[in-house]
Amino acid sequence: MELNNSHAKQSLHRFLNQRYLAILITLIVIFVTVVLFMRHSAMDDTTDYYMQYDAQVLSEHYDVSDKIMEFDVGIKEYYWGVSQLPQAYKQLLGITEKKLDSIKNEPVLANDLSPNKLLPNELLNKTTVYQLKQHAIYILPYFSEDKNETFFVIHIFNQQHEAIFYQSWLNSFILLVALCLAFVIFYSLHTNKSITRQMSGFHDYINTMSQLDHTQLKQHKLPETIQFAELVNSATSLQISLVTQYELQHSEQALLIREKHFLTSLSHELRTPIAIISAALTLLNSSKNINAKDKSKLIKLNNAHLKMKQLTQTLLQLWRSEQHSNVVSANVNGQYQIANKVFLLDELIEQAVTSCQQQFSRKNIQFVIEMDEHIRLYGQYELADILMNNLLRNACQYTADGNIKLVLKNKTLMVENRIADNAILALSDDTAENNYGYGLGLFLAEKICQQCHWSLDISSTDHFFRVKVSLSDAIEDENIDL
Repeated sequence: MELNNSHAKQSLHRFLNQRYLAILITLIVIFVTVVLFMRHSAMDDTTDYYMQYDAQVLSEHYDVSDKIMEFDVGIKEYYWGVSQLPQAYKQLLGITEKKLDSIKNEPVLANDLSPNKLLPNELLNKTTVYQLKQHAIYILPYFSEDKNETFFVIHIFNQQHEAIFYQSWLNSFILLVALCLAFVIFYSLHTNKSITRQMSGFHDYINTMSQLDHTQLKQHKLPETIQFAELVNSATSLQISLVTQYELQHSEQALLIREKHFLTSLSHELRTPIAIISAALTLLNSSKNINAKDKSKLIKLNNAHLKMKQLTQTLLQLWRSEQHSNVVSANVNGQYQIANKVFLLDELIEQAVTSCQQQFSRKNIQFVIEMDEHIRLYGQYELADILMNNLLRNACQYTADGNIKLVLKNKTLMVENRIADNAILALSDDTAENNYGYGLGLFLAEKICQQCHWSLDISSTDHFFRVKVSLSDAIEDENIDL
């Protein structure tokens, strides 16, 4: 079936994989960048630690007047007091000649532990990074209380060898990370929006399909906004399924119409000869020239005619599947309808047994009957009569030894008869219905039980054929009027 859903498709699985792979790569880049930044920023913490250590050890070991031995020339420098600092370092610390002259003119107090008031307290005992040309200068002004002087520890690094200049790039790095995270969030939201948009279009497309007829459904196109292969394939499968369902419903409807016409024609064709027979029987019954022998045959003919009329009307009503729960008249708007009533089930079975014994008198049928008495059944008498006669005639026709067991207990009827070996084989193949049917056979029994809401169980074991009918409407109260 060709449908109009052939347009470009993209796999939802591939789409999600691509999008989330991009998100994963972005997060990995951010993580690696953070790790590298922390690694280099940790260098500053390590430098500060070693500078504090050098300041503490060297200030205790050397006096103010001693010359300090430099271990790493060009990288580490040590000075006692502001006066020994090179001019370049003084400028980095904001120490000018004017400020020096003003400090020299001030009296020094005996309890003043910081004679060089040139440095603010927040710079003392703290490593600060400065930039001087192509170098990163780490300066630690360490104040020695024992010697009442400031000991300067200076570490010099070539800025080209620095991964990140911490003080200058910290804010920029934080901003960069924030922008990357914002991009990841935006990309995720965009991905979610793309999926949601296609799912919403798919949902609207499905809702619209339920409102279309067969022709519109076959021409219904999938929106171009839906590109995922999974959604396109699902929509196409659903569209094919609905089109097929419409076609099946149309075929079934046509079949029901043909069946209705057939039943109407059959009803007319059957009732016409039955009416003719009925009129003829009426004339014969009113005749005074019939002897006793012919009268007995006429009684049988009348009973057969009534039975045929009742059977015809009942079968037509059964095929129309019209069942009424209350008692209705036998003729409503010209249509015969089956009435519900209470009747004795054991009497109905006894009548069916008598009828079968007369019909199969040559086979010498023997019935073994076990029945509870006064079992009443509320339902359609005509259907129950057809069911009982059909089951018993079926058993009589195919019994292998002439014995039939009939049990009616606990609202369950069981009919059992022995069957021949070849009958067992016939039951196992597709022609079993024909071999075990009488007229409409067991198929008719199934239809009656289905319409009356009774349970029917058919089995064949150990050379015995059994039929069980569970009569849910059976009544065991003797006080109910018939």
